[in-house]
Amino acid sequence: MPSDARVLLLKSARNEIEQYGVLDFRISRVATAANCSVTQIYRYFGSRNGIVVQALADLYQEILEINIDAVEQHVKNFDTMTIENVLDMFTGPKEKAAMPMMPVRLQILAVASTIPELEEKISEITQHLYVKWVQLIEEVRERLPKDVILDERAITIDLLLMMPYYAYLMGGLAVSVENYVAWVRHKLFPGQ
Repeated sequence: MPSDARVLLLKSARNEIEQYGVLDFRISRVATAANCSVTQIYRYFGSRNGIVVQALADLYQEILEINIDAVEQHVKNFDTMTIENVLDMFTGPKEKAAMPMMPVRLQILAVASTIPELEEKISEITQHLYVKWVQLIEEVRERLPKDVILDERAITIDLLLMMPYYAYLMGGLAVSVENYVAWVRHKLFPGQ
């Protein structure tokens, strides 16, 4: 069972990240806000990177789980699903990019490329959640009429390769939700 100080330090580290971002993360502020010493950070996490890795990995997992949990709730609303019910699960890339935690997620991914331990944790989290997505896609397939063909590659490609922050940067030039959903419809339900 984790110690109270460890829990307080992780909570403080998360607050530090949310308030100042990854680049302005200060271990002294984390310790002060948790009413702990910097020495305790090293005792529980081994190093500055240790607490950064744990806090960022926890935050990254939470961000990704929010999305899959929302889709799981949506799917549970239906015994049988229509194509439109499936399309309602999608958010346009510009809207996804504007979500409050997207900049934090991108910072985490950027930092992961410089801290191998974080990259490893992010990889594990991503692979675990990918398996959950594949299972969820199968649940959707089972709720669709038998004559509806669902090509899950569109979903898995979207999950793995899309970087929605660029759509946010494009502003009014970005793909609209309607155009994005039309593309998803074409990819998921070819010829239907």
